[in-house]
Formats: sequence, C-alpha cells, structure tokens
Amino acid sequence: MAHDLHAHTNRSDGAHDPAELVEYAAGRGVEVLAITDHDTIAGVAEATAAGRAIGVRVIPGIELSIKVPHGSMHLLGYFDEPAPEPLAGLIAGFGEKRAQRAREMVDRLNEMGVALDWDDVVEGAAGAPLGRPHIAEALIRAGHVDGRAEAFDLYLGDGRPAYVGSDGLAVEEGVSLVRESGGAPVLAHPATLRLDAAHLDPFVGRLQRAGLVGIEVHRPEHTPDQFAGYGALARRYGLIASGGSDYHRPSSPHHPGATGDPPLPEETVDRLLAAELG
Repeated sequence: MAHDLHAHTNRSDGAHDPAELVEYAAGRGVEVLAITDHDTIAGVAEATAAGRAIGVRVIPGIELSIKVPHGSMHLLGYFDEPAPEPLAGLIAGFGEKRAQRAREMVDRLNEMGVALDWDDVVEGAAGAPLGRPHIAEALIRAGHVDGRAEAFDLYLGDGRPAYVGSDGLAVEEGVSLVRESGGAPVLAHPATLRLDAAHLDPFVGRLQRAGLVGIEVHRPEHTPDQFAGYGALARRYGLIASGGSDYHRPSSPHHPGATGDPPLPEETVDRLLAAELG
C-alpha cells in the first residue's frame, strides 16, 4: 500500500472533487493521502470524510505560494486538523490576490494579441482559487495552444511574456505561519527554485533555521542524481525526506501513489506529524 503526501483537488487546480480524488487514490492502492491544494484548505474536510468512509487516512495539508527572487517556491504544510489557525483565517484573503494576478496575466495575453476571455477563465476555475493552470486551460479551449506544457512554455512560465510574479508570502513568513498553526512545513519540488547545488544548500539551511522540518525527496520525476542530492540535503540539515506524486488529473504523467524509486517510506507521515510539536 502506498503513501502520497502531495495531491490536488478541484478546490485549486486539480480535476477531481475531494471525495473523487480519495476514491481514485484508493483504487490505486493509496492508504494515506495528503490533500495539498494551492493556498486553500477548502477540500480537506470533504476529503477527510470520504477517506473515513472507505478506509483511507487523509492528512490535512496545503501548498503555499512563497515569494522568492529565483525560480518559484511552494511550501507544503501538514496538520492534524482540517482548519488550523491562524492559517485558516489568513488564507481566506488569498483568493482575491490570486484573482488579481490572474487578471493581469490575461490582460497581458490580450495585449499580445492572444485573445482570451476573462469570464471563460473564471468559469473554468469553477470557484477554485485562480491560478496559471486555469489560464492554461482557457488558452487550450480558445485554440491558442495544444496543451498545458505549451501554454507555460510560450506564455505563462516563469519569465515568459505573460508571466506575472506571485505576491506570495516571504520565505520565513511562510514557514512561521505553518509552524504557528501547529503544522509541519516541507519544501516542495526543490528543483523549481532553479538553484545549483552550491546555492541550494545554504538556502535550505536558511529554511531549516526558520523552522522547516522536511524536503521533498521522493518524487516520481526525480532522477537518481536529484534523489541523491536532495536526500543528502535532508540528512545534512536533519530534515525529513518527504514526497508525493503532485497528482492533478488523469492526464498527469504520474498518478496517486507514485512517489519514485525508492517510494516514500510509510513512517514519513507519523514523523512529520510528530515534528509539528518539535
């Protein structure tokens, strides 16, 4: 049976509603699943109830957007309750900021001659906090690109013409928020920071001093060299080697429970939740 600590529902940019995701993961042999939607915990309670009904342990989580000057950074937080404070109260206002950023990107696309209807973006998000994946889907529907990868490569990726930087939390602010809410903060997909080993090492050390307790090591797309390098960072700074599939939709390259080779150890969840109190 598999454990997966990184998965998304349609409360952010995934395809499944929370109960469907839990059922889908269970069908693929997942017995422990963390719901880590972007900047929202709206799907956690429903997923937890669904998991209880079918025997899947659901871990309340979130994936926070963090403001950095290099690449992009997301911070995962794991909790033992579905609406921890002060996190729950603070993120209630995140949706408006995400919508403003999305609108700026749509405006840039229209200025470039890539016609996109704002109402279509909003309707496609179906009430979820707006983000680049929703704009990418609108670009697909409008016939401008063939898929999400092309949308990001041409327009929405970091540094591309329609990209607008995230007004996310500062690095230490994000880590502190998770810790103050009784959670365990974990660095998600470290490769997206776009730092070489010489610069990633001190950055992870900075995060650890701020209260970071883990780093994603077990991810299906990690090469053997990445697995070894991130694992060495975890050992150097006394961090828990976490991980997950980062699953979003059936067309995703990796499905729930896919956490690379070797897979995520079963004891990782309990280690993370115990670290909340550390």
